[in-house]
Amino acid sequence: MATFRGLAPETLEPFVNTIFFQEFEQSKLRYTEIFNTKSVSTAFVDEFSMAGLGRFTQKPEGTPASFSDPVQGDRRRTIVLTFALGFRVTMEMRDDEQHGIIAKMPSDLAMAARDSMDRFAWALINVAFTAADDTANTGLPEGDGARRSLFDTGHVPLRNPAATQSNRLNPGVALSTAGMESALTIFRTQQSEEERFINCEPNKLLIHPDNEFVAVQLLDSTQEVNTAENQVNTVARSRIGVEACQVPYLTDTDAWSLWDTSKSPADWINRKGLAGPTQSTDAQSFDSIYISHYRAAVQYNANWRAAVGSAP
Repeated sequence: MATFRGLAPETLEPFVNTIFFQEFEQSKLRYTEIFNTKSVSTAFVDEFSMAGLGRFTQKPEGTPASFSDPVQGDRRRTIVLTFALGFRVTMEMRDDEQHGIIAKMPSDLAMAARDSMDRFAWALINVAFTAADDTANTGLPEGDGARRSLFDTGHVPLRNPAATQSNRLNPGVALSTAGMESALTIFRTQQSEEERFINCEPNKLLIHPDNEFVAVQLLDSTQEVNTAENQVNTVARSRIGVEACQVPYLTDTDAWSLWDTSKSPADWINRKGLAGPTQSTDAQSFDSIYISHYRAAVQYNANWRAAVGSAP
């Protein structure tokens, strides 16, 4: 496929006053607000979880101390993918085009790459409540060997396969004071793989733009919203330090989640950043060829405890 003069004949006409092209500034990359970026030099990434020692037990006088061993989870492999896009323009079109549209096409490749990266990353979050066991969109193997979606009521710690832990509101609650309070309570009572209480501090509220104005009311009001009692707003940003992150790539407009991004459970595996566009010329036709590419993968790591979600 190549851009011939016949595909856009008006660009060849100097008397055309205006051609509208790239009139709007593209939104910034959004996945970087939630995802960790991990650079690798391999074609795949192998990972597994480890749990430390168990709890101290009472030692009666004259008896030996009890011993404990660390516990290793099963390994998971994530394959790096390659993404690419290019365009080809004939020598005649390049020479005769009058309005600089062809000259802008290499920069449009970069804009297309930015959109592609965001869609690739957020597709992982779009299955955060629904991914089936043992699919590419689930986390590391847990205490029972199973892999689960990011937000689940039945996570199994490595040290105690008979126990379950949750990072999902069940039943789901719409974004509200009550919902945020429930999510914050889960954060405050979360336990590690060894079933020790841990410290996670949410700093991002991930929402679809449909929930942006509700989020503003919740986070920026000093009194509780939609009440006449003037009682304290327990989830105000000044109290909990959470900022809203609205992402139009999310497909479930009602779902929302709290994240401690310092321990984010979502990874962007960067094998090769955006390269190009490289430019070459076909020796026979004199067509110009521009191609850009990047190599990456997305995955959940073992830090599901650093995110709590609700899907009403």
